[in-house]
Amino acid sequence: MTRQPLSKLDGQSFDVVVIGGGINGASSAQHLAAAGYKVLLAEKNDFGSGSTARSTRVLHCGLRYFETPRPIIDFARSPRKLAISLRMARASMEIRGELVKDSPQQVRPVTLMIPVFRDGPYPGWMVDLAFRILGRYGPRDVPLDYRRLPADQALGLPFIRDITDANRLHSVGLFTEYVFRWPVRLCVDAALDAERMGAIILNHTAATLGQCAGGNWPVTLTGTAGTTGTTGTATVHAARVLNAGGIWIDRVNHTARPETASMILGTKGAHLVTRLPGDYADYGITAINSIGEPHYIVPSEGGLHTIGPTETVYEGDRDDIRVDADDRQFLLDETRALMPGLGVSDDDIVYGWAGVRPLGRDPGFPKGKRSLEVHDLAARGLPGAHAITAGPIMTHRIAARELTALIKKTLPPSGPPQLLDYSPRRFPDNPNALPLVPGDTSLRLSDLAHAATHEHARDLADAVIGRTTALFRHRLTDDQIRDAAGAMAAHLGWSADQVEAQIADLKRRMRQTYLL
Repeated sequence: MTRQPLSKLDGQSFDVVVIGGGINGASSAQHLAAAGYKVLLAEKNDFGSGSTARSTRVLHCGLRYFETPRPIIDFARSPRKLAISLRMARASMEIRGELVKDSPQQVRPVTLMIPVFRDGPYPGWMVDLAFRILGRYGPRDVPLDYRRLPADQALGLPFIRDITDANRLHSVGLFTEYVFRWPVRLCVDAALDAERMGAIILNHTAATLGQCAGGNWPVTLTGTAGTTGTTGTATVHAARVLNAGGIWIDRVNHTARPETASMILGTKGAHLVTRLPGDYADYGITAINSIGEPHYIVPSEGGLHTIGPTETVYEGDRDDIRVDADDRQFLLDETRALMPGLGVSDDDIVYGWAGVRPLGRDPGFPKGKRSLEVHDLAARGLPGAHAITAGPIMTHRIAARELTALIKKTLPPSGPPQLLDYSPRRFPDNPNALPLVPGDTSLRLSDLAHAATHEHARDLADAVIGRTTALFRHRLTDDQIRDAAGAMAAHLGWSADQVEAQIADLKRRMRQTYLL
């Protein structure tokens, strides 16, 4: 797949230009293309490399939206918050059912546990009620399998046997939850399916807005991947623009109207990954931490477990988000306070990451409005432009469908509808190719070459992080990193100096972004 110079696109017109190739942007491009629209998708880094790659990676049945420090008081005082929670819980359960049935390779079932303490914020009946509500929202063929055990029957289970003050434990709720194997693959696959239906998809391409005139948006595209030679600029035109820039939504809006009020309040979610004993492999736990917010420990790739997240308002550099010392200490302290028997220490951390949630800015929500919203930006002086805020991974299809329906009200598709394909992409079977890591035939050097030639992997990090889970399944050696670069170099025309630059860039990201 040879990338054409951006100059080839100069002057072309599209029905919709989607700015931002995270899960919501990629899914919207897919659904718009399926509806018959001529679409261009532009992402300034790699597809899914922002907040999509840095979530807790839990599919979420929607229970998260009922978890507040004082649920009865909080919802009684704010029926609006209850209505939002119910809407998001319904959306979560609907998409949970869809993803488990049509993309089972992308998710893994685990048993998630909820400790109910005698003096805790949630009595057992309230947990039971929450699951009765959730059960009504989801399909019967993807059950929650919810049950609640008395304390004496649960104390032998992983995590529960490690819990603090076991004499306070009243009971334990258990249910089937799902964790994403790698959410970026959902994003990449959606973008590739949009391309199959005729969309132009561009990663490592920044997009800025000009001034809308006569219902026409000029959008300037600039190549950003210097080491691969993807440079140059082009200006295309669009009848509609979708700003799916996530935490960069305000920055995109301001390229057209600098005075536009901010839409985003970002909250930072930091995570740490550790190795636990083998019998914990299929179990996770969710509890309430010392500040009344959810604390998860859930299975991750490579037989590891993820601890997190934090939830702090983030006002730092949105292009350089990482776990800091305060994040690390907070997560370790909360884990030790909730489950001292685990004995997790700083030396046990294998890697970690942090992301920022693109939540809606609303005075009634000091840490951001968590409900998915598709905005018409005409009232903000951006006619024909739309934006998506607070769209978590599990509701990306609902966001895309709402956006497509909104655009259809004012702009008919220019082409015929097509059938979209949610099925996961697979690397071609090539048993003669060498594995990247000896003994692991699930990832071969030919797969990295395929990522470069057919999946828009322009950088070594795109392939090793974005297209596979190699970085999280294995502690890659210097030789393995060099082999991966070599598998891509011939297809992307990298010189020896560019290979070295790619290796150095990947190692920098491993250290700074993932604590490796």
